[in-house]
Amino acid sequence: MRKHRGLAPEDTLFFDPKRLAVLRQAVGDLSWLLQRGYSTKAALTLVGNHFQLVERERLAIVHTAGDGAPRHTPLTFEALRGRTLCIDGFNLLITLETALGGGIILIGTDGCYRDIANIHGAYALRAETEAAISLAAHALKAAGIAEALWLFDRPVSNSGRVAALVNDTAQRLSVPMEALTADEVDAKVKRCDGIAVTADSEILASGVAWFDLAGHIIQRQIPDARLIDLRSPADA
Repeated sequence: MRKHRGLAPEDTLFFDPKRLAVLRQAVGDLSWLLQRGYSTKAALTLVGNHFQLVERERLAIVHTAGDGAPRHTPLTFEALRGRTLCIDGFNLLITLETALGGGIILIGTDGCYRDIANIHGAYALRAETEAAISLAAHALKAAGIAEALWLFDRPVSNSGRVAALVNDTAQRLSVPMEALTADEVDAKVKRCDGIAVTADSEILASGVAWFDLAGHIIQRQIPDARLIDLRSPADA
């Protein structure tokens, strides 16, 4: 039986209002440093040590903070009609799996929805995998896209299996989408001639046209998702 992509044992720390207040301060400080040219590693070490953050909290704030707005604002869902999409496969899939499984979803300073997963080359299918793919497929079909190409990192374990699941879903639901495994997925999505579907901050900073499909789906289809907003009032 597949495991759920739910809460990690240490994620209970995100339910402490006092701790959340500290994390929002840390996100503000980290963003300030990034906007002034500090490297992510140096800035995270400085802020993490200052606020005495544990590893999971450091991971959360680096997923939330930003060095400024992406070069382009996100497109609307309506703007996807008739367009070609390049989907950052694991980025979209794991966020939806996490939301469905009751894990923590962070809202970044750029408004994107992100999980706290860090797969490091190892991905395992979860109990929520098929449901996550189905939700994405239904959303793409409703958007009236011309076509979508899901790209999954070839070196990551089980990338071929999950690509096959996407292709099976495409055929079953008659959605104009295809999944492939590839090397250097981030670089390929950055060069997308259509619309990039991702919440990866480095890809967004490249200037590609983009849409946060995971955030769109979570807002409308997963009402019980565990959303943690670490933005300051100025960013929200």
